[in-house]
Amino acid sequence: MSKKEEKIERLLSKTIDPVYKELAAKIGEENSRFMPHVFEAMANPEQAKIMNELPRPLEEIAEKLGLDKKTVEQHIQILFEKGLLFPGKTGWHLTRSWGALHDSAGASNPKHDDDDFFDLAFAKSMESNQWQIQEVKEGKKQKVRQIMRVIPRWESIRDVPGVLPHEDTSAILKHAEPIAQMECACKKIHRERECEGKIPTNTCFTIGRPAQYNIDRGAGKKLSYEEAMAIMAEFDKYPLVHLTGNTNQIPYLLCNCHNCCCGVFIRNTETKKLFNQHSLAKSRFIAVVDAEKCKGCGLCMKERCPVDAIQMKFYPEYDEERSFINEEECIGCGLCVVSCPAEARTMKLVRPPDHIPEPGSEPYATA
Repeated sequence: MSKKEEKIERLLSKTIDPVYKELAAKIGEENSRFMPHVFEAMANPEQAKIMNELPRPLEEIAEKLGLDKKTVEQHIQILFEKGLLFPGKTGWHLTRSWGALHDSAGASNPKHDDDDFFDLAFAKSMESNQWQIQEVKEGKKQKVRQIMRVIPRWESIRDVPGVLPHEDTSAILKHAEPIAQMECACKKIHRERECEGKIPTNTCFTIGRPAQYNIDRGAGKKLSYEEAMAIMAEFDKYPLVHLTGNTNQIPYLLCNCHNCCCGVFIRNTETKKLFNQHSLAKSRFIAVVDAEKCKGCGLCMKERCPVDAIQMKFYPEYDEERSFINEEECIGCGLCVVSCPAEARTMKLVRPPDHIPEPGSEPYATA
């Protein structure tokens, strides 16, 4: 057992207030070993009891718990900043699910960073991954859910006919207001990631109402369209894949994910190995290589492709090895296209618009 695993087991062995188990149940995580302890790492018992009473009016909560309203309001503000609460038409609400809490609490203002929370949250993420995998193993689900979808790097598809607005980062950001740049929850929670110190951590963008939520709680930096596009172009230097929610609506989230630490990629590696299914949805594109232009430098294979879809292949007509793309494995991220020094790669549209599901439909694995 690693030191990190030993630490997590110590945290799990602590006796905690039953209110934390009640909170876990409220977001559908009553069977989780970790969720009550995740809440315990983020909120003291008084704060937990306040959350457990929401969305009741704050005056009623204060009276029931024997607190003054100002104290309740102060706790609410802290919990809001941490990403545990969000404001709604009927008052304050507990974050609705583990996935939402992972993203909001993992990317909160650095003043609320807590290593115990990060380690427990990472363990909880792995637990959720295993639950989804177990559903397929037991036959409860025939295919792996694909909650997130790849969006190609904009420069790789800007001249390709047929690009849809919800797969074009330029179009997505052009009509967004506001835009907020945030820390990546996955990178912060995965404290032993291979890319630490090599990849920026402020790589996620939220759009519209979620962006305003993150700006208001001090977790997001407001950007103009021009600023956002300049940052996206800067990120082309790194092996970061755009991921967003897998529906055909204009997304509210644009992640720039690295395959060593992104929860989606971690789960994808396992589901590909176990079931030969991707747990992330490919884009509608694949990369293609012009072998005549390829110089065989290997940059695409060694540093850029996040799913090992590129190999070097001997071409008799050139009497040397040059790049070759396994089209079945390519996820259509465009990373190899924007970084090829020989400009030997382009993107090809290969999937129809209905490859991207309608909102509300179940996004399961497809080709």
